[in-house]
Amino acid sequence: MIETVLLRDLPDTFTGTYDAQGVHNIVENHFYLNGPESTRWVMNTEFQFSGLMKIASKFMGSVFRKQSMEFMNNFKEFAEGS
Repeated sequence: MIETVLLRDLPDTFTGTYDAQGVHNIVENHFYLNGPESTRWVMNTEFQFSGLMKIASKFMGSVFRKQSMEFMNNFKEFAEGS
């Protein structure tokens, strides 16, 4: 997988693309101060498929959502030091 950083405006925004065979993923991360000890994280993702992955994606939509949620939970645990 190849990561390309498109925008790094920390601590507010981080945007990048992730490319693997048949999959182009655009990820926008936005962080909003939600009080003195709280941050709201909004992640927008767009998956673009080609080749066989275009067909497979029709049956695997929930897998991509589940994997994205798992990544977000892992990052949350890391950021909170849990």
